Amino acid sequence: MERVTIALVHADIRHRDVAANRRELLNLNREAAGNGADIIVNTELGLTGYSFRSREDIAPLVEEYDGPVVQELSLIASRYGCYIVFGYAEKDAGTDIYYNAAAVIGPDGRLLLNYRKVTAEVRWACAGSPGQPNTFDTPWGRIAVVICSDTYYGSLARMSALRGADLLLVPANWPAGSLDPRELWQVRARENGVYLAACNRGGHDRTMSCEDAWSSVYSPDGEELFAASSCDSRVFSVQISLENGMIPSKRARRLASRTPARYAPIYLDMRYATDMTSYCNLPEPGPLTVTCLPADPHDLFIQGRLDMLLDEHAGQRPDLLVLSAGETADRERTVGLVSGMASRLRVAVCTAIPGPEGFSMICAEASGQLHVVREGCPESVMIDLDKARIALAGREELYHPEYVTALAKQGCDLVVCSTRSCNALDRSVLGSRSIEQVAVAVCSPDNAFICKPPIGHYRWEEVHALSASHPCTVELDISLLRNKHFYDRLEFDLLLGKQN
Repeated sequence: MERVTIALVHADIRHRDVAANRRELLNLNREAAGNGADIIVNTELGLTGYSFRSREDIAPLVEEYDGPVVQELSLIASRYGCYIVFGYAEKDAGTDIYYNAAAVIGPDGRLLLNYRKVTAEVRWACAGSPGQPNTFDTPWGRIAVVICSDTYYGSLARMSALRGADLLLVPANWPAGSLDPRELWQVRARENGVYLAACNRGGHDRTMSCEDAWSSVYSPDGEELFAASSCDSRVFSVQISLENGMIPSKRARRLASRTPARYAPIYLDMRYATDMTSYCNLPEPGPLTVTCLPADPHDLFIQGRLDMLLDEHAGQRPDLLVLSAGETADRERTVGLVSGMASRLRVAVCTAIPGPEGFSMICAEASGQLHVVREGCPESVMIDLDKARIALAGREELYHPEYVTALAKQGCDLVVCSTRSCNALDRSVLGSRSIEQVAVAVCSPDNAFICKPPIGHYRWEEVHALSASHPCTVELDISLLRNKHFYDRLEFDLLLGKQN
């Protein structure tokens, strides 16, 4: 079987010691190339280390894109006929602007691409343009490069997929800790249907330890093909099996369900929305208690178990109850049962039921008002409850980060998803949507969870339900969800283009 071999140069980078790092990196790249690597990925800022306080601090260490190390790596690439991705601190000769950059060298030794990190270090680096080229073509398919925290925001990785990338290469300097990057890299691979290979580093930087920093590779399904960490320098080698000589991504299949017309609000500039409540005409915020109950709602109706479960496990009735999607032959009767239950319990209830055109999501307010939204409908539908604005979304819709960002920019506090199935990888993808500045509640018969947006560099907070006998309940402070900060260095024309 044909394969492409990717080498990850997981190097022990010494802070500010350019001479030692240069020797080490050149030796490791020669080793990788000599062992048959087709593609070699080096870590982020491999020459200098990572932590710098200012432009003046890093100024003696920056290089132009055709500097001595890139030239030496070009000789290795041309000698062995391989691609090399190299992360370094770049000085633009024409402007004296500094960038956190990655050079891509082709098998003929020529520079194919010089990518500048978009989520750049604010103390010394200029952010790269979101519209800059970041892909290059190979005999095995198109490949994209992004750098480290560029993978934090879903829409940045999505742009690479929209540019046709089947493999995403990530030079990184990201120690494991409060937010393990492996989970995000796994999510980015799965939600875009692409392979992802991230090269991290070892050793100690000025302000961080990278002894536990993981390099890893993921399949288009999010399967972890490789993961390892090392404090010392290592070259890790991973092979990807080809189909008909090409990288077998699932990108086209994943992107086919996009509906760009629904994402238009992502371009809105929210810098003046200091008070989302008045800016978006939202309900006055208050504490909202949400319970997810992972069981078929039809079973609960028939057996009369719902009241008992709520009283036993919630302590008090929630403001919003989320049930799994159900299977029913009598759609109208089920809708009536949901509406009647909401009115009787004085609780808003969300669920989903099948119909002739797929699942329809239902929200019955405590007042008895009923909302029915067909999954994949042309327009987003948001519902204002007493204390919060919510949106109903299907599992596949939530695989598109730009959709959730569009909802958040319209003041959405909570996205609710009722579905028939949600495995562990789905859970990671859907939970990560909280990065887009909304809370997320997902309920299926075998998996239910509620996530709050992350604070700082920590992972999103998540509460998970184990079974119908143990539902999960969270009290959301809606006033905190109104304090939204959006990352807008995006190529909106690409994300909203109808040709995608």
